[in-house]
Amino acid sequence: MNILIIKLGAAGDVLRTTSVLEGLKEKHKPSKIAWLTNPFSSDLLKGNPFLDSVFMPSDSGTLRNVQWDWIINLDDDEKACQIASELKPKKITGAWLKEGKRAYTEDSRQWFDMGLISRFGKQKADELKKANKKTHQQILGEMLKIEMSEPVLALKKEDIAFADAFAKKNGIKKGDKVIGINTGAGGRWQDKKLSIDKTAEVIDRLNEDGKCKLILFGGPEEEERNRKIIGRVSSQLIDAGCHNTLMQFAALVNLCSVLVTSDSLAMHIGIALKKRAVAFFGPTSSAEIEMYGRGTKIIPRTGCLCCYRDKCDIPPDYSVDEMAKAARKYL
Repeated sequence: MNILIIKLGAAGDVLRTTSVLEGLKEKHKPSKIAWLTNPFSSDLLKGNPFLDSVFMPSDSGTLRNVQWDWIINLDDDEKACQIASELKPKKITGAWLKEGKRAYTEDSRQWFDMGLISRFGKQKADELKKANKKTHQQILGEMLKIEMSEPVLALKKEDIAFADAFAKKNGIKKGDKVIGINTGAGGRWQDKKLSIDKTAEVIDRLNEDGKCKLILFGGPEEEERNRKIIGRVSSQLIDAGCHNTLMQFAALVNLCSVLVTSDSLAMHIGIALKKRAVAFFGPTSSAEIEMYGRGTKIIPRTGCLCCYRDKCDIPPDYSVDEMAKAARKYL
């Protein structure tokens, strides 16, 4: 059985969706599973023991040469829907083009009813999203009628060596209590982030006894933000840098005992690497995130929750106390 999963979108979404792979392999024997994603996310899939191949949109010729028994398209953008439809699989689950317009199959309605192409329109979709109490994994497991596993992320030898060299350079030894801090969230969701001042306050609360090593994480968009954070804390911070490759970033996260993070790619990497995590949520759904008993979800005391706006009407307000206590209990 030839199965193709299409998930082009955000890298964190790609990574959390790898939790379907083991169940698909187990239920559909023998099978070959391929994944179509964007170039940036492809490294997250390489080395996955449950995947037979990884494709990118530029591989369209190769994709057309395969008779796909089942295409699972979990992306609702135009390109993904077009590819899913053009490949003419024997069966499709998820989004596709119906008479030239984006639609989705009946067996995938539980997920797409809450999305941008919902048959109910955006207002009702947003209401369903906010009311939902199931995790992303529960929903996909019910859609695909499989037992779900945890997401899988395979670190390569060269990335582990990079992290080992970073640890040696910064005096991080085996057995050290290492807390990773990732309070940015890229460019789109303004209120997924913790403010610079609150981040500095959390950092100093995390290391009141001076016995922890603290690593500050961020991507290219957080470079100036992280510089300001470093200038405002009294604790000694180890700067992970903002221009690592995706897998170098993941390898550095793997050094951490605990990760304090926004709902972001860093959170999904930490979960896949089975790290203890304290994750805070504002405009996005906390219910969707499965932490497998290794994490704490921090919900704002006041402000928007699960509004899915780029900028919340009322910015979320978090308890620094709650964050620091949650992280320290895992050390």
